[in-house]
Amino acid sequence: MLRARAGLFAALVVLAVPCIANAQREEQPSPGSWQGKVFRWQYNPSNHPSWLGDEAARQLLVDASREWETCGIKMEYAGETDRPSGKMDGVNVIGWQPSLPRNLRGITMGRSRDGQLIERDITFASARAEFERYPTLLRKVVVHEFGHAIGLTHSATCNDVMTLAADCARANPLTLPQTPTPHDLERCRALYTNNRP
Repeated sequence: MLRARAGLFAALVVLAVPCIANAQREEQPSPGSWQGKVFRWQYNPSNHPSWLGDEAARQLLVDASREWETCGIKMEYAGETDRPSGKMDGVNVIGWQPSLPRNLRGITMGRSRDGQLIERDITFASARAEFERYPTLLRKVVVHEFGHAIGLTHSATCNDVMTLAADCARANPLTLPQTPTPHDLERCRALYTNNRP
């Protein structure tokens, strides 16, 4: 009898796992959008990857941010700063840290109120060896985090730039999307071109 109950419990756990995984992949509502359809950000070059030159790191960020402009938002680079990223101080700062928690390649933090984004800082893990081995992975992460900075949540579609890697099968870092997909842009346009001032 005990063995039968244990087997039934194991079967229920196996059946529940796909449901939990699917629940995690639902697209959450956006915290909001930027007033005036402009995301103005500054760059702190401290701690950038040692293998990536200072100008190359800056250009990567500027180019990746502009990938989102086709959906109706202006990505405005406002120069360098010595302010740290991740400190909620009223300035949108993009920067690097040698280490983030092991499961994070990058993180976007911020505040919003009543459907309006107030602040978004992005921090990238600069010492991850995988970024040097696979620059395409770094670019995907950068584009992804800028998507969060303009109000997008994780996508439920595994081939989107906004997908959460932990929700999908391990992808080949050489074939990751480098630009927003049509689905990513559709979600972005819903924030910045549909019924928005």
